[in-house]
Order: sequence, then C-alpha cells, then structure tokens
Amino acid sequence: MKRNWHKAARALSSLAKDYGRVVDAAERGGARRPRVSALGDASVWALGGMRVATALRAVTGSSFGLNHALRIVFHIDAWSDDIGGGLRLPHPFGIVIGEGARIEEGCTLMHNVTLQRGRGTHIERGAVIGTGAVILGGSRVGEQALVGANSVVRGEIPARMVAVGAPARAVRAATHEELS
Repeated sequence: MKRNWHKAARALSSLAKDYGRVVDAAERGGARRPRVSALGDASVWALGGMRVATALRAVTGSSFGLNHALRIVFHIDAWSDDIGGGLRLPHPFGIVIGEGARIEEGCTLMHNVTLQRGRGTHIERGAVIGTGAVILGGSRVGEQALVGANSVVRGEIPARMVAVGAPARAVRAATHEELS
C-alpha cells in the first residue's frame, strides 16, 4: 500500500477551512465566542470525521471505522475523497456523496442531499445544494449556483443561477444573500 501523505495533509488542511466557515457563520449569527461556539456545532464533528477518515485512508489504507461511525451518528455516507475545503453542512444529517463525485471549495450541502456516484458528478466552487436535492450521476452544478430544496438535477446547471424542480431548471440569477 502506497502512503499518500500529500492527500492526508490536504484533507486536514481542508478541515481547517471547513472550521473557518463554521466560525464565520457563528460570527454572522452574533455568537459572543464564535470559535468556541463552532466547536459545539454538529457540522464540525461530521466534517472532522470525514476529513480524518480521508487522511487515515490515504496513509494506512483504512479509515479505522470512522466511515461507519459517520453512517451511524450522522447518516452520512461519503464515498468520495475529492471534496474541497470550506465545505459547509449546516444540518449534517442524511448526506450521501457517491464515489467519483467532486465537490469544489466553499460549497454548502443542506441535509438529505444525495450526490449520485459517477465520473462527472461535479459541484463547482461556492454552490449551495438545498435540502433533499438529488444530483444525478454525471451532472454538474455551476459555480455559485443554488439548487432548490427537493430538486433533481439531471445534466448541467449554469453558474450563478437558481435551479428548482424535478428535473431542475434554471429559473433566475442567484443573489448574494441566497449564497451566503
């Protein structure tokens, strides 16, 4: 088994970016001690489990049961390690990230989101995926696009657009407030 220390370091660096986004959200929410407040946020623990599992797999070939713990505690089933830093999971429950799916930096996934497995399943930088949305295998969500709750994405959603429905269709431009 080849040890991939670079991949392990990248996973832990991504965790620092993830934590930073949770701290930023706590500051915007008026927390008096945002760094301390962020430590109590369930998303930090879920993201920590995902990132440490990736790092362990890269170095040892095993996640030592962390993936199973994520499934039991958070109902998160993450098969892909191609997840950029600054991921935000405001309600980290019921999330499936299929093998081969790619998530770029600064994205937000609400609860009960499914990214089906398959090469080409790609969420670009800063995209927001709403509660219960399903991104079918091979689909692409553009940079800073917003996918509405319970939408089903089949194909491509253009950058900076709001897409809703089943199948999801771009209906208008996304506003800054919707993406923050």
